[in-house]
Amino acid sequence: MDIDDILADLDRTEPTAKASTALDHQQLTRFWISERAAPDVLRWPTDLMDRVIGRVRQQIELIEDLTAGAGMTGSGTSSSNSNLTLSILQTDLSRTQYIIRSLLRQRLAKLTKYAMHYLTLDDKPALLSPQEQSFLQNHQSLLSNLYGASFLSAFPAQLQRLDDNAGGLNMVEGPDSKKAVFIRCLAKRWSSDPLFEDYDADDDEEAGESGALAMRRGQIWVVRWEDVKKGVENGALELL
Repeated sequence: MDIDDILADLDRTEPTAKASTALDHQQLTRFWISERAAPDVLRWPTDLMDRVIGRVRQQIELIEDLTAGAGMTGSGTSSSNSNLTLSILQTDLSRTQYIIRSLLRQRLAKLTKYAMHYLTLDDKPALLSPQEQSFLQNHQSLLSNLYGASFLSAFPAQLQRLDDNAGGLNMVEGPDSKKAVFIRCLAKRWSSDPLFEDYDADDDEEAGESGALAMRRGQIWVVRWEDVKKGVENGALELL
């Protein structure tokens, strides 16, 4: 049995299922890259992450079963093939786990840095996973208790709030929406102004004069995050 036979033996899924797995991995990688590049937390892709994490669990179970079976087989070609099979599965599993861990670290870093900002948002259920919402609330609760016990309790009551905006100064710090990001256009045409969403070549100059961004598929620009956030969220643009 050669390497092609081993790979074919591992890949017994239906063509539709294989295509779905490959597409999910591509979307996961794209979401991971976008999360790393975006100054803000992106919307949590619930369906995608449920499928990916479900496959990871299945793969862990398969590796455990193969490991237990390999310990009971004899030496020789069969044992060598089992070890190679385990190595291939573990490598693929490690690749997916690395992306998921890195993705979660990026999101948690933003949540801890701008905890109060995200707690005040109205669309938290759509933006964050249930586990992230729980983490955010517990983190801010512990932080508030620490500040209160350390020094806030010594201040007058009107000066103890962490989200005070008196005097026109907001104490709640949020992500920098004017940060420059690299984006690539995935849609055939895209504009930051809905009036120019279906623009053609003759509209480029008019869109530019209006201050709207007008991009074509494949173009790569450096722009402010606030100008392209909606385009990234609806899939017309991707961060690089």
